[in-house]
Amino acid sequence: MMGTKDKEGDMDRFFEIGCLTEAEQGKLAAEIEDAIAAKIKDRLLTEKEVREIEEMRLKPLPDIQDVQSVYENHLFREKG
Repeated sequence: MMGTKDKEGDMDRFFEIGCLTEAEQGKLAAEIEDAIAAKIKDRLLTEKEVREIEEMRLKPLPDIQDVQSVYENHLFREKG
């Protein structure tokens, strides 16, 4: 469903989480794909919507160092 096919025809993982083992990442990927398949079966999502989501280009999240002042004002202001 998601990811791209490698030369053996298996699906590549569409994410990488460094703190998880390969087995844990595989299990998580299977759980995600099962949840999506269930939503398609229940008609909460269509195949077209899933393809559109797969093709979305993700925007990177800002680094905390780039927006630190936003958090400092919220986290460190005096109460009162």
